[in-house]
Amino acid sequence: MNAMKKDYHITQEMIDSYGEINGDNDIIHYDVEYARKRGFKAPIAHGLMAQGYASALGAEKYGAQWFTRGEIEVKFVGPLYPDETITVEIDDEGRLNVAAGERTCIVGSARLRDAG
Repeated sequence: MNAMKKDYHITQEMIDSYGEINGDNDIIHYDVEYARKRGFKAPIAHGLMAQGYASALGAEKYGAQWFTRGEIEVKFVGPLYPDETITVEIDDEGRLNVAAGERTCIVGSARLRDAG
């Protein structure tokens, strides 16, 4: 399999919409001052929203098999802010990396389970 990489631009509107869909009302995702008081430079994106982009890339990389044999493991290691572009990458061995510029946000793996 070939390594794959894709960029996604994240906006506050996307973060707000994701929160409406999943019911996450934690104000750390919406309120600038609240987020800053907790050590962030701005509201932070939902972790599972960012993981969704990784899952989508897994589907592109592995095709239809992703939906029956795909597995993803992630560790959230850094924040993702509005108005940033993230790069989602899955290498040949299935290692997953999501970064905003030089800052790593998610690490993990996206692979196909053995068919047995």
